[in-house]
Amino acid sequence: MERSGEQERKLRLGLRVLIALVVLTVVEYLLLVWRVPNLLVYLVVINLVDAWLIAEYFMHFSQLWRTEEEHR
Repeated sequence: MERSGEQERKLRLGLRVLIALVVLTVVEYLLLVWRVPNLLVYLVVINLVDAWLIAEYFMHFSQLWRTEEEHR
């Protein structure tokens, strides 16, 4: 099954986002293991980035405000 260029681009983007989420999860784990001072600040920032990546790239949150013409 061949994919179009657009499908390949979207697949690569999804894979990059998935890798970013895995890296952020590993960083969270390491911060907890190393008992970093001010841990809550770091965890809040990391989780905000996680939430934004998920909302934007997997839930397509920004498309809620697009008009029909912009979707085409």
